[in-house]
Parts: sequence; structure tokens; C-alpha cells
Amino acid sequence: MAIAAVLYVLMLINAISPPSGGGEARIGDAYAAFFLTVGLWIVLTVMLFVGGIMGAMPRWAAWLAVLLVPLSGVAAFAAIDMCSRNMKGAIIFPAALPLIIAFYAYWARSPQLHDTMPAKRVSMFAWGAVFFLSVIALVSAA
Repeated sequence: MAIAAVLYVLMLINAISPPSGGGEARIGDAYAAFFLTVGLWIVLTVMLFVGGIMGAMPRWAAWLAVLLVPLSGVAAFAAIDMCSRNMKGAIIFPAALPLIIAFYAYWARSPQLHDTMPAKRVSMFAWGAVFFLSVIALVSAA
């Protein structure tokens, strides 16, 4: 969780910082955004995998995660690209998507949360939100 938090903060700082310099500096910023986003999504995938193995995650939710986690990573990177083009409202996508996925991974790993938050509701809310935000980000990037 700590590694994800560091990558998350660095990714957001990279996304909201104004482009510095000319073409080569912008390419460097794009590479940094790409590697930070990929690194964060790898950590989120590991967190979900551990949550699914060590905790309790519905099987259908695991299959949705296999499809939606890569889609959300692409959507977050597209939103970061929109931020670099001065569409500052696009920061909501890379800010919200990792938080939802990390919450779900924590929920899946934590048995005491299963008593207060039922699996079907949490899974439907989390993966529905990830799908909705990802599609909105990709459509608005196009």
C-alpha cells in the first residue's frame, strides 16, 4: 500500500505540473507519466491478486478485475495526456481510479469489512465506478 501511495502521489504531481520547456522536455514528461502509471497499475494488480487469494472476492468480480484494471490504466494515462493539454478537469480520472481499485483490494483482504459491507454491493459499486470512469475518460479523450 505504501508503494502504491508513493506512485499515486508522483503520478498526480506529474499530471498537474505544467509542461516545462520544449519538445524534449514534454517527451520526458510523457515517459515519466507512462512509467509512473504503469508502475502504479502493476502495484494495484498485485494488491488485487493478494486480496483475491488471501481474502474473499467473488469470482465474477475477479473476472471483471482482469478486464477492467488494464482498461482503467489506459484511461488514466489518456486522462493524464488530457491534463498535459490544459484540460485540468481530467485529473479526476487518474485521481479516482486508483483509489477505487485500492479500496476494493483492501476490502477484499479485510474480513472485518465483509461483515459491514456485503460482497455483491461493494463489487458492483467498485467495478461499476471503474468501468464508468474509464469509459468517460476514453470517450472524452477522443
